[in-house]
Amino acid sequence: SRIMKPVPNIWRFLLLFIASSSFAASFCPPSINNSNLMSTSRATRSAASRAMAAAASSGSKPKRSSSSSSTSTKVTSENKKQKKADTTASSARSTSGNDLPWYNFFTKSDPAYDDYMATEWGFEKREDSQLFEKLSLEGAQAGLSWKTILTKREAYRTTFHNFDIKKVAKMKESDVEEILATEVSGPDVIVRHRGKIESVINNAKCIQEMRKGELRESGQSFGEWLWSFVDDKPILNSWECSRDMPSKTAESEAMSKALRKRGFRFVGPTTCY
Repeated sequence: SRIMKPVPNIWRFLLLFIASSSFAASFCPPSINNSNLMSTSRATRSAASRAMAAAASSGSKPKRSSSSSSTSTKVTSENKKQKKADTTASSARSTSGNDLPWYNFFTKSDPAYDDYMATEWGFEKREDSQLFEKLSLEGAQAGLSWKTILTKREAYRTTFHNFDIKKVAKMKESDVEEILATEVSGPDVIVRHRGKIESVINNAKCIQEMRKGELRESGQSFGEWLWSFVDDKPILNSWECSRDMPSKTAESEAMSKALRKRGFRFVGPTTCY
């Protein structure tokens, strides 16, 4: 102090501030979070502002420390990175955090529809009665939504003897008229469309004819005959989006053509697909 000129109080404050800021920045733990960084940045700017104001009032012009500038730049950069990471995480949560299954787009969280998609859709069916039911319900859906038919499925099972092919093949015109005359509405009654109702009975008779002829000769069941159109194994697709999904395929067109040749009705390529 005897050799050097006395250092003004403002400069002493700035030197202490710069030294403490550099030391804190050098030893800042890696786990510091965004809120801490933002608090540090605000404190730095506030203290610097006060120092500049004091210097201006005393007529002095303090020099900007390169260490302080570096610290401020580092804090700002870290803030931007953290903000970007938070935005990305928030976006991911908004798209996948609700844990809804992919088919919710179609089911709209309807319990019965959800259960069908989770336990039946895409699962193999090989029994004759199962495939006859599927073929009949798909035919009934023509022009309607699948949800409408699914809601009435139990009514279809009751009306058509749980899709027992032998029993359905024995149903008569009087049975059709009785179904059409039903005045009840809602899920307890099937869609009253004469053509669709008659097609179920007609198709059951066609299966019976096949059993007496070509199926007996080949030793196949009706289910095995249907599966032969895909070489007895399921085709597993992997579409990028719904627009890529076809409404029919070469296999479904071949199946449809073969069924119609044998007298089946309401078995277009889209239904078969």
